[in-house]
Amino acid sequence: MVKLLSHRLNWLPATLMALGMTALPALAHDSAPAAPSTIPDAVLRQIGLTNANCNPGKAAFSDDGKRLALNVDCGESRLGRRVWIIDLSSSTATPATPPLGASDPNGETIVQDGTEVQWSGDTLYVATSMETRAARKGDPAYWQERYFSVRPGQAPKALRQQQIPGSVKAKFEHPFGRFPVEEVLPDTDNNVVADGIFRIGKHLVWISSDANDRVTLRTRVGKGAIRDLASGGWELSSLQYDSRRLIYPSRNGIIVFDLDAGQPTRITFTHADARPVAWQPSSHSLSYTATRGCDGKAQPGNRVLCLLVVP
Repeated sequence: MVKLLSHRLNWLPATLMALGMTALPALAHDSAPAAPSTIPDAVLRQIGLTNANCNPGKAAFSDDGKRLALNVDCGESRLGRRVWIIDLSSSTATPATPPLGASDPNGETIVQDGTEVQWSGDTLYVATSMETRAARKGDPAYWQERYFSVRPGQAPKALRQQQIPGSVKAKFEHPFGRFPVEEVLPDTDNNVVADGIFRIGKHLVWISSDANDRVTLRTRVGKGAIRDLASGGWELSSLQYDSRRLIYPSRNGIIVFDLDAGQPTRITFTHADARPVAWQPSSHSLSYTATRGCDGKAQPGNRVLCLLVVP
């Protein structure tokens, strides 16, 4: 599993004169998809998402769209971390890994969460880390790279790295759109987050964070003007994307941004509390969390997990 550096890069001697060329964002059109569905609260309690200390991490729909693999990270709390498979037709959840222990305090990822999930047919592969007790008393715990596979209805199976199929291993090592920061650095933004850079077709997309933790989502074509798409906090790290679209939270709700058309579209019933979780381009299926109900009509309260088809 490739670890990407995620520290915010220090200011370099170059000035930010080119940022004066930043393009203004387009106004978002509204889109009204069919009403979303809601994952039952019993499932959310089972996987930990009703706990305020637990957050959804990396997720992926199965190839047939019938299941959702989801990493739930409860940080340093006793609940720890675990990857789950949610069967969307039966609204049930089964574990895809054993309990993985607390999050790695030495982790170097910000946008990525240290866990990758990858479907191959009806088999889910997980690359992650697992908290491991030291063999000798008094030595600190450490975090081992671990790999698992699981098929629905079966128990998770621990794998050695060499047991992972080559096609799956390639996707773990070279995820779509991501590449090492050393390959290209936006030369007009010295606050770029190193594991938050994506190349999508002719577009360079990246996340930037300044000394005050103001986070900005930006894009650029070649040496053209930088375009600021959204700004806020680390909720922007929930960005989803495919070969032509970005999906990200904003103060007005979830935005679907067509990179080639340069046009944002807002999902009408979402608000500032909504966070994208997983996206499947082939079926236009989107999973997201919200605290105002999946239809956006409830008073702010407990987090819900929602599913919808984007037009």
